[in-house]
Amino acid sequence: MKIAIPTIGAGGLDCERSGHFGHCDCFTVVTVEDGRVTGTEIIDNPPHEEGGCLRPVGLLADAGIDAIVAAGMGMRPLAGFAQAGITVLYDAGTPRVGDVAARAAAGELPAMGEEHACHH
Repeated sequence: MKIAIPTIGAGGLDCERSGHFGHCDCFTVVTVEDGRVTGTEIIDNPPHEEGGCLRPVGLLADAGIDAIVAAGMGMRPLAGFAQAGITVLYDAGTPRVGDVAARAAAGELPAMGEEHACHH
């Protein structure tokens, strides 16, 4: 399973997780096998103006991502990820990418529901 985590900075497990996936610098993508993180890669996020919050949907779908961890998102991208077959996991309280990755790998993060969606 490949999980994308919105990241501030150059990417990697030691970076800070971005609270807004559409404005993140990049996505740290972790490969999870048997409940453990077994690899990482970085996908640069284009500027937010190039397609807004729906641009990452296509970017991550094209990269074969299975899930994304987000602190919140609007209904349009939430529906876009669902249509692309990408599960949106919810975590608004874990600041470090590596810790988010470990929680996702362990199955500790719930699926994001409409109650977590931003209404803007």
